[in-house]
Amino acid sequence: MLTGDSTAGTPLPVFQIDPIVGPRPTNFAVLTPRQPNFELLPTEFGSQIKDNIGRSLQFTLQIPILNGLQTRTNVQRSQIAVKQAELRAAQTRLELQQTIQQAYADAIAAQRRFASASRQVQALTTAYRNAEIRFNNGLLNGTEFNIAKNNLNGAESSMIQAKYEFIFRRKVLEFYQGNPLTL
Repeated sequence: MLTGDSTAGTPLPVFQIDPIVGPRPTNFAVLTPRQPNFELLPTEFGSQIKDNIGRSLQFTLQIPILNGLQTRTNVQRSQIAVKQAELRAAQTRLELQQTIQQAYADAIAAQRRFASASRQVQALTTAYRNAEIRFNNGLLNGTEFNIAKNNLNGAESSMIQAKYEFIFRRKVLEFYQGNPLTL
C-alpha cells in the first residue's frame, strides 16, 4: 500500500566520452525523481477479497440446431454433385452416340471402298485377260504385260484390305449393338 511518503532522488554522475581517452567524469550529476515508499499493512483475507472483487456478467448462447449452417451447405454441395454427375452421364451418352455414328460412317465408307475395289478388280481382270491374249499373239510386249499384271495384283491387294477393313467396321457396329463378337 502506498503511504504518501517518498524518498529523495539520488544523484547520478554524468560522463563525457573522449575518443582518445574514453569516458571521463564531469562536474555534473543527474538527480533521479523521488520514489514513493511502499508500506505493507496487515489486512484480513476477507478484506482483500472484498477489495479485489470484480463484477462482470456474461451470456453465452449456443444453438446446436443451426450447426453453423454446415448442414445446409452440405445439402447444397450434394445437390451440385448430383447435377454434375447427371451432366457427366449426359456427356458420356453424347460421346457414345458420336462414337457410334462415327463407327457407322466408317462402316459405310469401308463398304463403299470394298465395292469400288471389287469393281476395279473385275475391270483389271478383264484388262489382264485381254493383255494376256494380246501378249500370247505377239501384239503386246513384256513390259506392258507386266504392267497389266502388276495393276491387277495391286487392285486385288487393295480389295483384300478393303474387305477386311469392312469386316472390322461391321464387327465394331455389332459390338455397339450388344451382339457377341464372332469370327
